[in-house]
Amino acid sequence: MEGILELWKLPRKRSAQLFIKRRKLRCIKENGHFLDGLQAKAFFAELATASSGVFEFNARRFRTPCETPLNWPLDKILLTIFTQADERQRHMDALPDPEQRFRLTRLANVEGSLFLRAAGELLQREEGASASEIAGQLRLPVDQVRYYLHKLAERNKVSPAG
Repeated sequence: MEGILELWKLPRKRSAQLFIKRRKLRCIKENGHFLDGLQAKAFFAELATASSGVFEFNARRFRTPCETPLNWPLDKILLTIFTQADERQRHMDALPDPEQRFRLTRLANVEGSLFLRAAGELLQREEGASASEIAGQLRLPVDQVRYYLHKLAERNKVSPAG
């Protein structure tokens, strides 16, 4: 199927459109802006735990509207969404305070992940960066950033600053 999955009345989000072609997610447009890969992952993490919302699928042909398509297979997205949601929920009590500051360690490879590529500059500063600050800069949910920092700290890729 080819078409656009329209979502609205989502928690903390007004609306979103998922552009689907040949069983792949091409783009996500949220509140008028196309999401990059990192933002799209965070979008699905929130969507997996949403308790309300409305959707409609409009089957129609379209030209891929975003500059850099995601091209994510739909079956893998569904498996990943629920696996990550379960894992994130298990770690909620261990996530760092949103204002705790972190810095990259020498073991970190900034090119090693979407999150580190996007947040690396902030985490390389002498004072480091907090989850709140990173979330604001990258337009991500704070809990998603806290989860990323927790997982990176477990792997000694970031450490508390100061």
